[in-house]
Amino acid sequence: MKRYFKNSILFILAAAVTLLVISVFMAAAGPASAIEVKGISVTQEQASTAVVSKPQAKFNDYENAVAALINGYRTASGLNAIAYEPTLTYIAKLRSQDLMDRNYFSHYTPEGTTVFNLFKANGVQYKIGGENLGQATPEKIGSPEAFLNAWQNSPDHNANMLRNGYNYIGVGMADNGDRIVVTTVFTN
Repeated sequence: MKRYFKNSILFILAAAVTLLVISVFMAAAGPASAIEVKGISVTQEQASTAVVSKPQAKFNDYENAVAALINGYRTASGLNAIAYEPTLTYIAKLRSQDLMDRNYFSHYTPEGTTVFNLFKANGVQYKIGGENLGQATPEKIGSPEAFLNAWQNSPDHNANMLRNGYNYIGVGMADNGDRIVVTTVFTN
């Protein structure tokens, strides 16, 4: 019960700080101290690309915990579990590292591209796809459970995790000791 109360307080604080952070980021200020999340989802027919060998990555323990929590949440909600997909994991790791290395937090890179551009560039074909982003400052508050709770308590992120039709997931985490960034990507 204490843990639930603590996580609830963290979420409430994160939600309030998220609104503040959005305002601050729009004013071009630096990052705040909280868990912040962003979600995006699309339905799109993707033309096949000529990528011969798709890049792949494996989950580390942290990423595996995030995927397991999402799958537990999906199955408890009456949906199918979604499978680890190595190319999606590569893309998720690439996204998290880029967000960390270039110190931004958005579904759009500074050049204006998105995860859907990465899907195409890496030969990922999909009809529906989505991305949830999360970051925590300081990094020690960014447990897999804290990110799941934050995403569950955000209507757009929650809808993304519980979208019917998803079959695959990729999770990528980057941590520099002060900030942790987690990206989850989904496709059919």
